[in-house]
Amino acid sequence: MTGFRHFLIVSMLLLYTGVLEAQSYIMLKGSVFSVKGEALVGAHARNLHRNYGTFTDFRGEFSLVLARNDTLKVTMIGYKAFLFRMPANLTSLNYSIKITLFEDTLMIPGVEIRPYPLTYPEFRQEFITMKTPEEMAVKKLKLPTEPFRRKYENPEGGLLLPGPFSLIYDNFSKEAKQRRKMDEILKRDVLRSEFLNILSAEILSHRFGISTDDEIDELISYCGISREMLDNTPHYLLIVRVENCIAGFNDYKVAPSR
Repeated sequence: MTGFRHFLIVSMLLLYTGVLEAQSYIMLKGSVFSVKGEALVGAHARNLHRNYGTFTDFRGEFSLVLARNDTLKVTMIGYKAFLFRMPANLTSLNYSIKITLFEDTLMIPGVEIRPYPLTYPEFRQEFITMKTPEEMAVKKLKLPTEPFRRKYENPEGGLLLPGPFSLIYDNFSKEAKQRRKMDEILKRDVLRSEFLNILSAEILSHRFGISTDDEIDELISYCGISREMLDNTPHYLLIVRVENCIAGFNDYKVAPSR
């Protein structure tokens, strides 16, 4: 009986430790801009304590997992580095930050180009067996525990880091633009569906004369309704918000500029 009690106590301590470790990670969402307010695409955001990072997307935004007291470093060629230490007293699992990078001028010495000292077969073999910086960096990663680890895994379960070429392709290719367009359509559909769970299509049609999906999407946008608002605002307040802005919305629909 005593042995079972000791086993139970140890198991509870291990479980509690695992919960504390999982809760210590924070999802940081950042936006990186120049002093002119332009979004910086391809800036590198890195967790210095755990040696992993990511790049900003076409909107200058990124998401990265850090723990309390971890240090974030944001760098980009032509700009001074930005350092930020996560507060130790954070209680939330999400944190947002806006970052402004200042221009920096670097003077580099001239480059001397010399011929490769190996023969072509030797060069070919060296090139084939060469490890890229991304492959070497993946081995050094110290990724956090679930559920944040899935952010850095590919469909086969391996770890994935975006490189400069994949970053350019993901942001500027035709397929990337189509994918972003589909993502926006999906977000609108999800937002509309959640909105209709509060104000049904029948009420919108009979009371406000709004019946099509496009009209509902325009109403949601005009009233400034987001998913966070739908999740955190009492339903009656959302209904009041729609009633307060419906007159302006009707004027907006018939305005000549449209």
